[in-house]
Amino acid sequence: MEIIFSPIGYVESPFKNLNDIPRQSVYANDKKATIKILNEFVEGIKDIKIDSYIIVLFYFHQSKGYKLTQKAKDTNEFRGVFSTRSPNRPNGVGMSIVKVINIYDNTIEIQGVDMIDGTPIIDIKPYVSELNPI
Repeated sequence: MEIIFSPIGYVESPFKNLNDIPRQSVYANDKKATIKILNEFVEGIKDIKIDSYIIVLFYFHQSKGYKLTQKAKDTNEFRGVFSTRSPNRPNGVGMSIVKVINIYDNTIEIQGVDMIDGTPIIDIKPYVSELNPI
C-alpha cells in the first residue's frame, strides 16, 4: 500500500535553521509564525476561531532518514523510535498544538510554533479539550 500526502499549506516561521528550533514545543510558547494555506484549501479554514487551539500535522521535510532505535538526547540510552519525539521517523509526520492568534485571507497566525520555515502542513484539526483529555 502506498500513501501519498500533498501539503495544504506551508509554515512561515522565525526558525530558518534546524539548530534554531526549540527541542520541544513547551519551550516555544511565545514563538509566533504563520501558516499560509494553499488557495484550493482556503475555504477549509472557515470557522476556525481566534484564541482557539489547533492540532497541526506536518511533514519533517528536512529529516535525514531514521533508525528504529535512536539515542535519547536526555539519557543517551537507545530507545525505540516510537517511544521518542525525534523528527527522524519512518513517515516523518510531526504534530504541534498551537494557539490561533489571527486569521485572514489564506493566513493563520499561530503562537507556540516549533516548526522550521517552509514546513509543509499536512492537516489541521481543532483541539477540543473535552475530546482530547489527558
